[in-house]
Amino acid sequence: VKTTVDTYVYPLFLFLGTLLTLPLIILLYRFSYVVWSSCFFLSITLILDLVLLCVFCGNDWYIAVYQKSLSNDIVSMSNASCKVYSFLISFIKYLSPWVMVVISVDVFISMNYPNRIYWMCTRERANATLLLIVVLLTFINLHYFWTFGLTEKNIDMFQVIRLCHLTYQDRTMEVFTEKVQPYIDFLFTKLIPFLVTSIFLFIVAFSYCTKPRQKFDIHHLKNYFLEVEALFQMRILALILCIWFAVVYLYRSVHEVLALKFRNSDTLAYETVVTIEVTDKLLYYSFLSCKSLLFYIFSAKVRRYIKEWVVGGYRAMTRRSHHYKKTKQSQNLIQESEENPDSGIKLSTDV
Repeated sequence: VKTTVDTYVYPLFLFLGTLLTLPLIILLYRFSYVVWSSCFFLSITLILDLVLLCVFCGNDWYIAVYQKSLSNDIVSMSNASCKVYSFLISFIKYLSPWVMVVISVDVFISMNYPNRIYWMCTRERANATLLLIVVLLTFINLHYFWTFGLTEKNIDMFQVIRLCHLTYQDRTMEVFTEKVQPYIDFLFTKLIPFLVTSIFLFIVAFSYCTKPRQKFDIHHLKNYFLEVEALFQMRILALILCIWFAVVYLYRSVHEVLALKFRNSDTLAYETVVTIEVTDKLLYYSFLSCKSLLFYIFSAKVRRYIKEWVVGGYRAMTRRSHHYKKTKQSQNLIQESEENPDSGIKLSTDV
């Protein structure tokens, strides 16, 4: 089953994720100016998740097909690639769930305090929030530049392997990397983002069930948002994404707890471990790949803009093709008249 999933399902995730995500990134970035600042975070999370999908899902597929790791080939190119690649992947793994946390905060504001969106969810605050998260996570992952490096190990007289791993010669750092770092990664990439997102979703659900809902003052919001209808659609989409994120990361958190607890024991059977890992990857990769599909299904504005782009691109290609054919025909006529002056073809030169 694992081989079948790696070989046939993962390429489908890669294809769908790339095809559906790229147009949405541009569209949501434009929406962040005229619809809702959270569209900026939605575009960022689509970019980050596409990178994670290509790196992890793509590498798993590459291993299944070619029996070697593409990521290992990249980090083995040079000492600089080892450090930079390790830093970037770890940074993106940290950043992606925390962007979803920020989206859950915006969903909480839009659901519980809809008439405060125009001053609590602004593009300036979105830029400042993202900058703060990026700076903090950069400091957390900066240690890769001096703790990781590329070394060579001789297997025999004719074969040498290159390893990108911890090279900082300190016993404390080794203990920290082996025993403390896995728990830090688990807390900041899975458990805490899941808990924070779940808390805000719980507050939204509790308020929806117990308190009278605040109604949108549409005429007031139109003074600040150009696409109020798209705003309604985007906040529902963001809510669905947050729920999906919470479900996926609940499973991933439980899986990580089991992995940390039983990593040095043989309590769980091998088939059970493989089944849990395959399910974890399927849930995670489907979330990275298919979240873009929700925008096409639930947002009429997105479908309209994408349709306009497709139709406009087709018309531009048709006009260019028609112009090319007319130019080619004119060139052929000129060439024929020059080669055979008595052919009866006359080209008008009157202006």
